[in-house]
Amino acid sequence: MRTNLAVLIAKEEGFGKPGAVPTRDRNPGDLRHSPHSSHAGEGPNDIGEIDTDADGWADLERQLELYAERGLTLGEAIAVLAPPSENNTAKYLADMCAGLGGIDPDTPMTEVLKIQA
Repeated sequence: MRTNLAVLIAKEEGFGKPGAVPTRDRNPGDLRHSPHSSHAGEGPNDIGEIDTDADGWADLERQLELYAERGLTLGEAIAVLAPPSENNTAKYLADMCAGLGGIDPDTPMTEVLKIQA
C-alpha cells in the first residue's frame, strides 16, 4: 500500500511523466541512495536507477518510514528530501501540506504516514 505522502512526492518529482528522470529511472522519490538503486551516472550523488517501479515505490516508502523513526516532522523530512540547494523547498512543503488536507508542517512523520485518502 502506498501512503498519500509517497504519491504526492512522486507527483512533485515528476514520476509518470514521459522523459522525466524519476520515470526513466523507476525512482518515484528521486532518491540518490536506496536499497534497490544503482548509480549509472557520473557520481555517487546522482539519482539512483532502480530495476522496477515496485522496488522504487518500496524504497520511497522505506525512506519515509526512516524519517518517521528518526522523529522528524513533515517539514524536516521535506528539507532533507528536497533540500533548498536543489529545490524550492518552501513550495514543495506547501504542496505536500495542501495535498495532505492542509496539515501543519510541524506534524510528526509518524502521523503524516497515517493520512489516507
